[in-house]
Amino acid sequence: MKKAFTLIELLVVIAIIAILAAILFPVFAQAKAAAKKTSSLSNIKQTALATLIYSGDYDDVFPFGSGNDWYYPNGSWIWSTQPYIKSYPMLVDPSDPKSKAFWPTWFPTNALSISYAANSVIKWNGTGNQVVGVINMQQSWYGGPYTVSQTQVNRVADTVMFASHYYGNNIWGMGGLICGAPFWDFAGPTTHPQGTPPPGAAARNGSPYTVTGVNGSTVVVNKDNRFGSVAVYENQGIFAFTDGHAKTMNPIATNPAEQYQPNLDTQNMWNYTRD
Repeated sequence: MKKAFTLIELLVVIAIIAILAAILFPVFAQAKAAAKKTSSLSNIKQTALATLIYSGDYDDVFPFGSGNDWYYPNGSWIWSTQPYIKSYPMLVDPSDPKSKAFWPTWFPTNALSISYAANSVIKWNGTGNQVVGVINMQQSWYGGPYTVSQTQVNRVADTVMFASHYYGNNIWGMGGLICGAPFWDFAGPTTHPQGTPPPGAAARNGSPYTVTGVNGSTVVVNKDNRFGSVAVYENQGIFAFTDGHAKTMNPIATNPAEQYQPNLDTQNMWNYTRD
């Protein structure tokens, strides 16, 4: 007669399996996150290369970010580069939750999420707003330039062109631009070191970056508001630069010593005007 397993033996086996699962599951989760990060890095690099090809066909000028009404069908980098991308998945980070918490209620149901935003940063230069990004909004409340030539970028290898940015969309300006203005980037946290934060804007102090969307739900955009609206894996954002290369890095390191005047932003990777 075959001897059956005792209850104690079964419990021991179950306990061993549970211990192994507890050890291995975090490893699997880390491997999955690393694979997604690698995929996103490839996507943003291909997006940057497609944008550079577009630029080569248009006198080395980067596409502009959005039209004067911020509505993409009237023009944007997303629509301008479509003939060179021709792949919606290339614009999506595998970890992007594709939440519509920040989408206006008037959006059409067929609008799509995108996971990368162009560098359209605007800074106060002491007398007015100045564009220091490379893919900019065509807005009447600053003097431009609305388009930037590759030859105008002094540090092509360390000037940001695109960054990972979740909760975006392909039809409105807030979906594909990072501007640094208090009413953009999800009404994001911003402050001037030589002044006070604009009304309604919180200082970047390392606390969680929470924003209430148009549907009334509160979303944690980032665990650390010093990351701004750049989507991160742990503390690593996905970036593409104006020479076409891409890498992961801490978003804080892209502008480690923010200055009030654009011409003093020698370490600001979002500022194409710096020497």
